[in-house]
Amino acid sequence: MNPLDIIAAPNPNVPEDHVLALLADEFGLSGSLATLVSERDQNFRLSPPGGTPLVVKIANAEEPAEITDFQLQALRHLQESECPVEVPRITRTNAGALSTTIRHDGIEHVLRVVSYVPGTPVEGTQPGPKLAYELGRSLAQLDAALSDFSHPGESQLLLWDMQRAGDLRDLVQHVPEGSLRDLVTECLDDFENKAQPAFAELRCQVIHNDLNPGNVLIDDREPPGVSGVIDFGDMLRAPLIVDVAIAASYLRTLDDDLTATTALIAGFDSISPLEEAEKAVLFDLIRTRLAATITIMYWRTSARSADDPYLQKAFAERSSEHFLRHISALGQKHFSGRLLRAKN
Repeated sequence: MNPLDIIAAPNPNVPEDHVLALLADEFGLSGSLATLVSERDQNFRLSPPGGTPLVVKIANAEEPAEITDFQLQALRHLQESECPVEVPRITRTNAGALSTTIRHDGIEHVLRVVSYVPGTPVEGTQPGPKLAYELGRSLAQLDAALSDFSHPGESQLLLWDMQRAGDLRDLVQHVPEGSLRDLVTECLDDFENKAQPAFAELRCQVIHNDLNPGNVLIDDREPPGVSGVIDFGDMLRAPLIVDVAIAASYLRTLDDDLTATTALIAGFDSISPLEEAEKAVLFDLIRTRLAATITIMYWRTSARSADDPYLQKAFAERSSEHFLRHISALGQKHFSGRLLRAKN
């Protein structure tokens, strides 16, 4: 399977009345549906009359059944391990299955129902140091709960897999010519020359792999705390430090002290102390994730229609480009020194 195929393929487009009929037949559920934006699936929020909302997820037909089961089994594992971080809980069918199938236009899709995790997405806000620290702690707790989980689908071929960042070179042509394309290429060079060779010696496990602001929910306390983590569609087995780098790449403050970034790393370190070899590659991994975000978003403009709601959402902000330029200008030495000062 080519990892480009799933993202390039159109999202499922099952009519709502078909979805509601299946939910009634196989889950005993009813209510109204509201569309939720997804990169490659079809998602709804189901609001039962007088009940608690649920999320209905219809998988892209290009996604292998093994990968869908991997995601379901991981959520089941987190629920049974009593992970302190709130995650979606699986709603079983009337027959006790974790999922079912729905057919539309001759294509069969896997459909599952999970709980709707309450809270407000971090997206659209600028986390301060305290919230960033809590984000890091929550990520470490989530990864700790996944540390003993394994599944045949954990090595899925995924465009967002940092271990395969070098494969993005064929897509860099879609980045506008000039200094940005040069910087993206430089990041991929540094990844292949410095970070990737160290992977074999790093801690490795199943990770969330996408702790972006849209996937982290916060409560209404003051100051706010993390109320849950959602969207486990990009999970895979990878070096643990990759999860930290991904989360850090989204805390895009442009101050020289990298206050939010270092607070998140400190929060993770308080639960799962980082090894020296992991710290050594963190700077390059953050830059690699930013380079991947930029490259994939520009590629998507040619692979998907202009009215793609996910694409519109992704391009609503261009902070990844600004942050990549900023952190690259600061350099590895400044970054490492800032981490050391935060630790002390």
